[in-house]
Amino acid sequence: MNDDRRITNLVRDAYDKSAEQYDSAGQMLFHPLGKLVADSLDLRPGERVLDIGCGRGACLFPVAHQVGPEGFVLGIDQAQGMVDACAADIRARGLEGRARAELGNAQDFSFAEPFDAASAGMVLFLLPAAEKALACVHAALRPGGRFAATTFPTENGRLATGWESAEILSGVLARYLPEGVEDPWKVVLGLGGPLMSAESTEAAFRAAGFREVDISHVPAESRFETIDDYLVWTRTVTTRVQWDLVPEERQAEATDEAREALRVLAGPDGSLEFSCPTRTVRAVR
Repeated sequence: MNDDRRITNLVRDAYDKSAEQYDSAGQMLFHPLGKLVADSLDLRPGERVLDIGCGRGACLFPVAHQVGPEGFVLGIDQAQGMVDACAADIRARGLEGRARAELGNAQDFSFAEPFDAASAGMVLFLLPAAEKALACVHAALRPGGRFAATTFPTENGRLATGWESAEILSGVLARYLPEGVEDPWKVVLGLGGPLMSAESTEAAFRAAGFREVDISHVPAESRFETIDDYLVWTRTVTTRVQWDLVPEERQAEATDEAREALRVLAGPDGSLEFSCPTRTVRAVR
């Protein structure tokens, strides 16, 4: 199995398993970012929108609200668990006919009818071939269609200042991987890929055919009452890719070491919080 396929499978399986708890273990970090993506698209009632890597609908639901009853949003995700959970949420909100979630490969898709806009909330960096996803989005949009996305910001091949908790946890978990198992951390977060910097991100969007590429940063703020709350949350998001590679018999040991390592970031009351920039991209076909 080639490395791209391996990473894709690891990410898919991790999100498939965490679908029921995704971004809900004491925090809703990605939902505010999803609304930010929707707001940046300047949506109008009646428009058709494509949501890449829809997950539990962080972008999909605010988009559906903004395009109204006459609009439509299609969410695609490679994790069946996420698709099933999002589809259930769509039914629960009474949005059938206005929104749909279905299984789809973000790096290889096409649709007969073009979309007015597209969104991708915190997903492009997870893709081994992000450039293929950008090309697919470009082809799926009508001329003049808008595309908005968020990604993790990086600095010199590492996560940007503010994401130290993720860096610390990753360093701990890397020491618990079985011999011969390659750590997917840098690949999964795109730390060496085409989106690793603002400059390379703009270049990748333009190479896919987008114009008017605008990149900015917004704070992603989150607070956990305890370190243990944070560790529970990390098993519901991207970090689960690493957690799942730690042998079951070493999970407790890894958790104890991570808890101790993270104390350096805890406040006097034991809480853990961060406020750091998230890269946002808006472009036009």
